[in-house]
Parts: sequence; C-alpha cells; structure tokens
Amino acid sequence: MAKGSQFRLDWSFVRRLIFGSPLSTEQMMHQRLPKILALPIFASDALSSTAYATQAILLNLMLAGPHALHLTLPISIAIVVLLWIVVISYTQTVQAYSQGGGTYIVSRENLGINWGLLAAAAILTDYVLTVAVSITAGVQQITSFFPKLSPYQTELALGAIWFLTLANLRGAKESGLLFAFPTYFFVITLLGTVAVGVFGPLFGYHPRPYTPPQETAQQVAQVIGLGVILRAFASGCAAMTGIEAVADGVQAFRPPESKNAAQTLIAMGAILSTIFLGISYIAQKYHIVYTGHGEGDASAESVISMVARVVFHDDPLPRGIILFATAIILLLAANTAYADFPRLSSILARHGYVPRQLANLGDRLVFSNGIVLLAVFVSILVVAFGASVDRLIPLYAVGVFTAFTLSQAGMVRHWLQQKGKGWQWKALVNGIGAVATGIVLMVIIVEKGPQGAWVVIVVIPIIMWMFTQVKKHYEKVRARLTLIGYTPEPLPPHTVLVLVSGVHRGVLSALEYAREIARDCRAVHIEINPAETQRIKELWEQWAGDMPLVIIESPYRSLIGPVVEYVKQVRAEHSRHLITVVVPEFVVTKWWERFLHYNAAFLIKMALGGLRGVVITNVRYWLD
Repeated sequence: MAKGSQFRLDWSFVRRLIFGSPLSTEQMMHQRLPKILALPIFASDALSSTAYATQAILLNLMLAGPHALHLTLPISIAIVVLLWIVVISYTQTVQAYSQGGGTYIVSRENLGINWGLLAAAAILTDYVLTVAVSITAGVQQITSFFPKLSPYQTELALGAIWFLTLANLRGAKESGLLFAFPTYFFVITLLGTVAVGVFGPLFGYHPRPYTPPQETAQQVAQVIGLGVILRAFASGCAAMTGIEAVADGVQAFRPPESKNAAQTLIAMGAILSTIFLGISYIAQKYHIVYTGHGEGDASAESVISMVARVVFHDDPLPRGIILFATAIILLLAANTAYADFPRLSSILARHGYVPRQLANLGDRLVFSNGIVLLAVFVSILVVAFGASVDRLIPLYAVGVFTAFTLSQAGMVRHWLQQKGKGWQWKALVNGIGAVATGIVLMVIIVEKGPQGAWVVIVVIPIIMWMFTQVKKHYEKVRARLTLIGYTPEPLPPHTVLVLVSGVHRGVLSALEYAREIARDCRAVHIEINPAETQRIKELWEQWAGDMPLVIIESPYRSLIGPVVEYVKQVRAEHSRHLITVVVPEFVVTKWWERFLHYNAAFLIKMALGGLRGVVITNVRYWLD
C-alpha cells in the first residue's frame, strides 16, 4: 500500500474515532428517538430556562426597589397560563403536521410564503440565541460556585459550544444518550429543591430567608409602574423558549410520531411549570433579590444559587450539587437548537432559500453543515456580548414569540380550511394562542426593544432578504440549465496548452495526454530563471521536439500573471476554440513532503477558473 494511502487511512481512523463510524441511509429509522431520549433532546432548552426566567423577573422588578418583588409569583403564574395555552396549541400542530417543519411549514402553507419566511427567520434567530443564552447561563452557575473563574467566562462558553458541536456531529441518538442522564438529574434535583422549599415548613423544616447586600436593602423604593411589570413579564417569558422545538422535530420521534411528540410536549410543560413556579415562590417568600452583574466584569451570583442557599441553609454540598446539575442542563440545553436549527435549515435548503449544502446528511445521518454553521454563529455572538447572560436576555424571546404567533394564526387558517371533526374547538384553542402570544410579542418589542431587542428586530428582515436572494439565484441557475428548448451545438475546435516548468517524467505524461485529446497542442514555459532556459530547450528537442514550445519571459519572476495573460491572448486569437490548459503535477508519498514543494498547480487553477471557454485539467504523476 502506498504511504499516501496509509496517511488517508490513518486520518479516516482518527475521524471515525472522533465522529463515529458512518451510518447507512437504511439505518435512519434506527436513529429515531423514543420518548425517554426525545425529552432530554427537545425539552432541555425549555426546562433549563427555569434557571434564568425567575432571575430575569427579579432583575427587572428591582428597578422599582425590593418592595416590588412581591409581584414575582403573580407574574410567574401569568407566564405559566400563557405557557399552557401555547403547549396545548402546539399539541394540535404536531398532530396536523407530522412531517415536521413546525412554524415555518404551518405559516408557509396557511399564511403564504412571506409569512413562512418571517417565521423561519425568527425561529432560526431564536435557535442561535437559545444556544448563546443557555451556554452563558450555564457558565454563570459555574462562576457562582467558583468566583475565581469569572474572568474566563467567554473561554468557558466557547469550550462548551464546541463540545456540544462535536457531540451532535456524532448523531442524534448518541447525543440523546449523552444528554439523558444530566437532564433527568437536573429535573430530579430541582424538583427536590422546590419540594423542600415549598413543603418543608409543613414538616418542621424552615428555609432560611435570604439576606440581601446592605446597599440593596437600603435602595430607595420607586413607584411600581406598569412599565416595570410589563418589562418583568416580557423578560420572564424566556421560560417559554424551546416549546416550539418539538413541533419542528416531529420526524425525529419513533412512530407514531405525532402521538409521541404530543406526549413529550405535555410532559415538558408539566415539569417546566412546576419548577418555574416553585423557584418563583421560594424567591418571593424568602426575599431573594437579583441585581445583575457585579463589579466590573464579574458575574453576579445566580438566583438558583441563592435559592439553594435559602433552602439548604448555605450548606455547600447540596448547593454545589444543584449548581452542577443546573450548569450541566444549561450547557446541554443548547442541544435543542442543535437538533432543530440544522433540521429547519435542511427544509429551507430543499425549498431553495438557503445554500443547498445545508440539506445534506453527513456520515452520521445528521445535518453536519447546519450544526457547524450554528456553532460559528453562536461563537461570534458569545464573544461579541462577553458571555453575559444579562446582556443576551433582552435579545431573547422576540424571535420565539413571533414564531408562536404565526404558527397559531396559521393553525387557525388550517382548521378553517380543512374543518374536520371538532375543528371549531381546535380553531378556538389556536385562536386564543395566537391572540395571547401576539399581545405578548407587542409587549416584548415595546419593553425590550430599547434594551437591545432592536438588534433582533433589525436582523430578522435582513435574514428574510437573504432568503429571497438565495432563491432568486437558484431560480436563475435553473433557468439557465433547463433542457427545455435546448439544441445541441457542434463541438468547437480544441486548442491544448501544456504548462511546463521543466522536462521530466511528469511533464512527458501530460504531453501524451494532450496529444490524445487534440491536434492543436503547444507547451508553454514561463521563464523565471533565464539561466535554465537553454538546458530546457535541449531536453525538449530530445524528448518532445514534435510539439511547439512557447517560452514567455517573466522579468519580474511572476508565474501566475504571465500564464493568465497568455491564455487570454490565445483565447482572443481563437475566439471559437475551446482552450484546455493542462497542468502537470507530481504527487508525493508523505504528507509532510507537500510543504517542500511550491503548489503552483492550485494557484494556476484558481487564477484561470474564472475565464470563459477555458478548461483546466490536472495530469498527476505519482512518485510511489
């Protein structure tokens, strides 16, 4: 076996070790997820939002002072009511659209293509923010327990992003197995904490009230205005992000897909509601306050950390376990977006609105290109915002509530057109969902827009414009390549130019190839070193004297420029000819030997690639 082949074999081994062995298309059904694995993949985002939803409410209520914190639980209850309206609405969506695609497909088919593109742009933006917020919130839990790590928040976040990327590139089923234990560990840990905090006093165990910092306790009370309440409500609605993920990924479930997806939605809603309301109850009853980032760039202690202090009397062991479970679920919650961003991108690619490469399944039957693209976008966002969850939260929820509203409005139109059994009740449920989420969307835009949500409001139309430009490009290409009305043209005359740097075995093989494909052949040598020209002429007369040799002087020792100019000259002289440029190239046997040779062939192909009527051909000579 050649050593070059051995290198490729070794790289293949490393690649399989990292990403796993390739899976055949026939194995796709075996990669479908049972409900016990689908829950951690599709619900981890929504479940993990309990770590920062109450925190966001407290942060905004503190604008009016500590006396406003008694509104924490009422605002949380209002959010949970809205959450269940959306959950029930989406159970109908997954049953009506078992092929997946969720918000985009529903909006596209019932409201029109422009509304569908708006929904797609909104939900893709939300997926990027989902990963960014989840990762940064997870890092905040770590720095709450290890404050000395605060200066390295961005580095920790980037490490987590690319760990998740690698895990998802190994395949959906393997990522589900990887994330199942941490998700269920988080659920059990948080439900246990809530149970102790809420029901402990009934059995004689009393959590210890939180003692706020002195400067917070002395804060002057402000009037609790409607704006403060609405801003707190809008920020707390981050608890609802991720609900749409199940509807976007119905096809990832085992049959019956719709039934399993709907049951997963209900389970997710029940767990999410319980944990969210429990944390808000404990935060309000025991006077927990949250004021955001500390001095400088230091990360503030998270609300989950403070709840653990209250419930377990500042015992570091249970607090450490809770923070560890929360950090892990937050870091892994981004997996929801890793599951659905590539899947939605693949649907858009099949419809021609994003690059077609995003529709390709990788070796592990996952949309690898979409996974990597998501990781790149999130990495840029995390670096730009310094891995600060408090700075990222204001950008959140605009996209998801836009998607909620469009999806529910689309479902109303669906029931009105399709009718069927119980369609009036179904249309009413989706109608209530559309109105409720639409009102909340307006509140979010008004209250969170000045805080940074305007960025998302501007980005979404830009993404829609990009969709339309990609679509126009593909339509233009399709129109140019169509066979309708096509009449074959006679093959044009052919001229072959063989680029030679010297006379050796590799060049002679290229000359033989040129003689086989055309009568009009000539060799071209760019004179970089005039001292070698006479020897090249002598060897040429001895080995290839039957083919003309054109020597082009290059006083400035440039190679690429003279080649391009000569090819253009030949093209101008023979405008009807097809010009083939043959580039001889020898192939070394060891990978490191490549760095010992000037790779002119690649540069020549790049330079000539844009010339019309010119074909570039490599003739390789293997040195094994």
